[in-house]
Amino acid sequence: MTNFLSHEHRTVGWLRQHWFIPLAIAIALGDVGALHFQDWSQPRLFESAVLFDFTIVLPLLYLWCYRARGTAVILPMIGLASLGIWATSHLIPAEHQHVLGSIGWLRTLAIAVIVLIEVKILFSFYKAVFTSDSTPEDIADKLARDVPLPPWLKRVLAFEARMLRRLAGLLKRVFNRLR
Repeated sequence: MTNFLSHEHRTVGWLRQHWFIPLAIAIALGDVGALHFQDWSQPRLFESAVLFDFTIVLPLLYLWCYRARGTAVILPMIGLASLGIWATSHLIPAEHQHVLGSIGWLRTLAIAVIVLIEVKILFSFYKAVFTSDSTPEDIADKLARDVPLPPWLKRVLAFEARMLRRLAGLLKRVFNRLR
């Protein structure tokens, strides 16, 4: 009996921390259901409503749910809005896409911003791996302070840093022998 209560307590705790997930699923299913059962007499209204839910409401709910994480929420929020534009473009039939045609460039811009931020993070990681005398664990810890990372990803980054240093040392020795 106590095991069941313990499991129930964990579920409630998880829902308190991550209430965004079931709410986002409910909103998405509601929008998909509304699109499935409507007659397309007002296509711009339906398109605008789904687009608003997927690109404004869901990212803002995500921000509200995970606001304690600080600025680390911004990048996933931009990605979620971009995903919302993409999902809406697949949910709304092409002949009824009026608003999407005029804002499709925002998705491309959002993806470009995300890619640039990711490239900046990767370059700072690789620069730290190859130019600093810190241990791979210290490098992973510093990156985790700059960009909030789960513990398992920190371990993966430390392992990657260790392997990259070994590969760099091996290549250095090979090229020194060839000279």
